[in-house]
Amino acid sequence: MKRWRYLFFIFVTMQFSACSAETGSESTEDEDSGTAGDSDSDSETETTSGSDTDTDADTDTDADIDTETDSDSDSDSNPDSDSDSVYAHVTAVSLTGDPNNYTFAVTVESADINCSQYADWWEVVSGAGELIYRRILEHSHTDTNGSGNPFTRTGGPVPVAADAEVIVRAHMNTVGYQGMAMRGSAQTGFANAPDIGSDFAPDVEELDPQPTDCAF
Repeated sequence: MKRWRYLFFIFVTMQFSACSAETGSESTEDEDSGTAGDSDSDSETETTSGSDTDTDADTDTDADIDTETDSDSDSDSNPDSDSDSVYAHVTAVSLTGDPNNYTFAVTVESADINCSQYADWWEVVSGAGELIYRRILEHSHTDTNGSGNPFTRTGGPVPVAADAEVIVRAHMNTVGYQGMAMRGSAQTGFANAPDIGSDFAPDVEELDPQPTDCAF
């Protein structure tokens, strides 16, 4: 009888141990599964964050591209200034005759189209900005109308001394004094005067003589 009880006690003890072991194993598996789930959650969070970063980067890049495009459009929408696209340059000056009675031969390169835009005179101005002589040009000069451009026209007599330094410049009917002038004298010859701009002696523009008509 005692032996039977002892065997029964051992049997019950083994069953209880087996059940405890299975319960512990299931608990461990549940804990592992929960950890794996958290890991996936973190992974998804990181992936989403990465997507946001890429989206922001793309947005910034698109914004930069749009900004550059707008800038280019603004640049294209602003044409060249009148001083660049409409001009009348004096490119050569030569003199014949005697002091105080010179004839000037002046070569002009200008952005002539027709009477709506053309070089309407060249003139001789003193270093102090006083008008000495003005040669009116009676028509536009273009290859189309057969007069050619650049072109040379003479004028005189011009009352200047042999050593008098003067400025020769041309005038556009639409924008005034926009172009290269030349400076020099009968003794020294003439050279470009880049320091003479449209703001040099602007008041003489209103003085006579003035163009009365444009032939073509």
